Amino acid sequence: MTAARTRPVAFLFPAFPVLHQTFVLWEVLALRGLGVKIEVYSLKKPSTRTQQPEAQRLAGEVQYLPSVFSPALWRTNFRFARARPAEYFSAYRRLVRHWWADRHAGQSWQCKRIGKNAPEREATLVERVQGRFNRLPFFYLLKSLALVPVAVYLGERLRAEGVDRLHAHWASYPATVGLVVHWLYGIPFSFTGHAYDIYMVPRLLRAKVNAARFVVTCARVNADHLARLAGPGNHRILVNYHGVDLDRFRPEARARAGGIPRIVTCGRLEPYKGHHVLLAACAAMKRPVRCIIVGEGPQRRRLERLAQKLGIGDRVEFAGAVSQTELVRIYGGADVVALASVVLERSGKRDVIPNVLAEAMAMGLPVVATNISGIRELVTDGVTGRLVPPNDPQALAAVLEELLGDEEQRLRLGRAAREKVVADFDRSRNVRALARLFLEESEAASAAALPDEPWSAANAQ
Repeated sequence: MTAARTRPVAFLFPAFPVLHQTFVLWEVLALRGLGVKIEVYSLKKPSTRTQQPEAQRLAGEVQYLPSVFSPALWRTNFRFARARPAEYFSAYRRLVRHWWADRHAGQSWQCKRIGKNAPEREATLVERVQGRFNRLPFFYLLKSLALVPVAVYLGERLRAEGVDRLHAHWASYPATVGLVVHWLYGIPFSFTGHAYDIYMVPRLLRAKVNAARFVVTCARVNADHLARLAGPGNHRILVNYHGVDLDRFRPEARARAGGIPRIVTCGRLEPYKGHHVLLAACAAMKRPVRCIIVGEGPQRRRLERLAQKLGIGDRVEFAGAVSQTELVRIYGGADVVALASVVLERSGKRDVIPNVLAEAMAMGLPVVATNISGIRELVTDGVTGRLVPPNDPQALAAVLEELLGDEEQRLRLGRAAREKVVADFDRSRNVRALARLFLEESEAASAAALPDEPWSAANAQ
């Protein structure tokens, strides 16, 4: 397939690149390696400069859209509104109408009471305030309306650059921009829904799903949720697991350290990741263990204080944000990988299928996770790993004790875990299915035109 036959597609992100959203970086690199021409746009710049090394290849070409205070943005909007006033103001009316029509769509946070041990209580005051505003339906509407001028600016850019397809990553504000661009410019759009973006504020999702050419999501549980919200129709919702680079995460890379058992966890330091639950479980265990927490985030100080309070501060290591190369090294010295994810009931924020679990499983490591969301699609209790109830440190401690005392079980689970990932979470195979989708949508080539060589992280070096 020649590059000339492929029409470009614009990928729109809320912020790009972002370290704890490495999976979308791999997706862009992989799709490009398979012949999909991608122009990268972002609503804003990332808040941190720390990135995976491979992000350097894309950082210089990301097109960041102007803020609502930009004169260039308002000049573009003034010209559009003067030429097509009815269409321009109809975008605002349509957003309000769809928002109001979805007023009963899963607003579970309104009727939830937060119990004494609810994970929401682990959040800092700043996180609670931010969460409150992020989940308020009216605030969501105001932010969506404020994105109409951004959508007009992007629509003009796409038309000027000859880009006639738009794919938004995250079902929230990027997909709102995609929907408005579609309304005003007739540009076909699609989007990927990941995790809490389809659960926190489900308003406008019905309109997005029904207007999109297709919707991609990373778990069957997400697809079922979106289908229920969208109602009867011809919507096209496809499940495509993010997948793992099996060349990078492989059993041969493991090198057990021996001595005191090591429990590793990885994830952004936020309450829904359940790091506080894991620390409580480690403190409750009868045998001493070393807990290594990989990741960074607003909960770091609170978690450090919690470890000291529980009397295990000298056995907890906060490794911070690391590259995937370093993560492989850390996993290589682990006996068990645990992720104690919880669901924040008020906001709906949650893990769906955490990529870090699949990466650990690809290395033949036994994993312990919580029985929530789409994790059951990856981990079958007693077969490919162990599952425990969320927000239950005692149950987690008991399973960790059992695994650390049973090497045969750890080996058996690790072998089955690797087989599961190879069968269903092979990134090179899953991304080829995604590439076929974009190439067929562009009418540029058939699936048979894909390169024979699968993509791997080595291609991104």
